[in-house]
Amino acid sequence: MKCKVCPIGCELVISKNHSSPHVYTLEGNSCNRGFEFDIKEMIEPSRILTGRVMLKNGNMKRLPVKTTGVVPKDKVDEIMFILNNTEVSAPIKRGDVIIKNILGLGVDVIAARKVKSNSLT
Repeated sequence: MKCKVCPIGCELVISKNHSSPHVYTLEGNSCNRGFEFDIKEMIEPSRILTGRVMLKNGNMKRLPVKTTGVVPKDKVDEIMFILNNTEVSAPIKRGDVIIKNILGLGVDVIAARKVKSNSLT
């Protein structure tokens, strides 16, 4: 596994202790910053997700969005399906909540940019 916590990008070998299933050893790291991240990535991979939702009444057709926290990697396809089928209307401010508590994961999907409305009213 390649560490992603710092720019060094160490090539890591993570081993599970067979006599104690919750104990792991890490080799190949230049620092300890990535230890917790890499162990968690092995046990429960997760990602901050970015995507786009459909946008009405704006100067673009799709609004970039992102999650406010990490989501389990096995939920990414389901979340992307929801995002691809979500439509919002401008105006939108950066940070506006587009989907609250997506899939009950305790993570919101927010607007990643500001979009003005095309309306003349």
